Amino acid sequence: MLSKVHAAALRGVEASPVEVEVHVGPGEERIIVVGLPDAAVRESVDRVSTALTSSGYHLPPGKTTINLAPADLRKEGPSFDLAIALAWLTASEQASTERAELYALAGELALTGQIRRVKGVLPIALTARAEGRRGLLVPVDNAPEAAVVEGLEVIPVKTLREAVEFLAGPSPRLPLRVDTQSLFSKAQANGGDLQEV
Repeated sequence: MLSKVHAAALRGVEASPVEVEVHVGPGEERIIVVGLPDAAVRESVDRVSTALTSSGYHLPPGKTTINLAPADLRKEGPSFDLAIALAWLTASEQASTERAELYALAGELALTGQIRRVKGVLPIALTARAEGRRGLLVPVDNAPEAAVVEGLEVIPVKTLREAVEFLAGPSPRLPLRVDTQSLFSKAQANGGDLQEV
């Protein structure tokens, strides 16, 4: 079966949309990652597979192909872990992610299934909004940064299971809201005046 979810690749201070596709089918048991991944993305297979089993899921038998599209855009870092895991679960029919088309995903997976903070969440959030996504699932520690982007639901998640449950259907989990005015006022009050340097 084939499944697709949405993520983003960092390019300096900007991000570009990425489709994470996973196909699970018959064949020799192996896992292939294509789409110009760096070492951290290739290593995600080990992190994600262990996180899946630690969270009570199983690795499907047969050949698994993970495609990060577009293929000519370099994919770097561990922020694709959450997207790969959710696409893998859907492709192996272990999870129903009805709402996956509406949300982008970013987060590194710990071997326990916990979701760790990643770099570059602000440009990822801006890209998700520009692509017309309703929201973005991110690690709890990244949620305040992403929530400064208006017009985007930011859903903080602690574990892979929480992300699966949220995308499966109606959820009591609420988007994080931040008061950007007070946030920027506080930052301005805490910062010094560069004239004094």
